[in-house]
Amino acid sequence: MASIMEIEQRLSQIKSILNKKRNKIDQEMCDLIDERRILNRKVSLMKGEETAIPIKTTFPQDVGAPLPHVVSNGYKTYLLYYIGTSNPDWDESTNIIHVLDPQSKDYVALIQFERCYSIRFGGVNDEVLHGHPLYEHGLEGYEMHEIKNSSWINEQKKINSVHSNFKQELWDARKHYIFTFHDDIFECIANEYVVQVFRGKLSSVMLLANEMLFSG
Repeated sequence: MASIMEIEQRLSQIKSILNKKRNKIDQEMCDLIDERRILNRKVSLMKGEETAIPIKTTFPQDVGAPLPHVVSNGYKTYLLYYIGTSNPDWDESTNIIHVLDPQSKDYVALIQFERCYSIRFGGVNDEVLHGHPLYEHGLEGYEMHEIKNSSWINEQKKINSVHSNFKQELWDARKHYIFTFHDDIFECIANEYVVQVFRGKLSSVMLLANEMLFSG
């Protein structure tokens, strides 16, 4: 396994090559950017720093217009967005499809976050993602991530540690998720998530999410 020093030396080499290429976009440049992202993530984990780990899913978001919506009451949280059916990661056969409209060409992901502690939604879009503090620590555009060594979780855990019934094991089970969309970022702290895929309009799935929110 390469040491931190060796990885950082390689990152320095990549930076130098990319600076020389500047705006000349070719396959080598794309490969170097991918390598840099992987190495940044690796060295970040080795240092115990906050790191974004992409979660490859079978329900990828539509890159152009995912139109994410959030339904939440502070404990239950549902995230909805249009699926990108042209994405190679999308495979209808690997998902159970709940058909609301058999004539529709749209597919919607409905993600329920279990034991959701907190959410953040909005803000950073894809044009300024490179300014996000996690960008140099593995954050990618149009992806779902789990954040390791999350500063947000640590911050919330510290606040809650003053409670007489504070339980470390409850916080050990919590995870920090980030979705980077075209126009927004969604983040939450939750234990796990469950996904359902629907065929039909997002507005129809939104009504279902509202019913689920109030169903107890």
